[in-house]
Amino acid sequence: MRIEAPFDLPVEALIGAVITSDDGAELGVIADVRVDITNHEFILTLDDGIGLLWSNLKDYSIKFQGSI
Repeated sequence: MRIEAPFDLPVEALIGAVITSDDGAELGVIADVRVDITNHEFILTLDDGIGLLWSNLKDYSIKFQGSI
């Protein structure tokens, strides 16, 4: 994932960020971040309820809203 902000930030800073696919389509705004402890995976829940695995977002972009 390409990150347009500082490299080291708290997980809470992801809330409100916009996820964009590798083809430029805006997928939505992050509403929640969950951790799948069994599979060692972060799940980003978007404002429409869709959950995205962090590991599947390698070529996606994240844009933070406001200041971090």
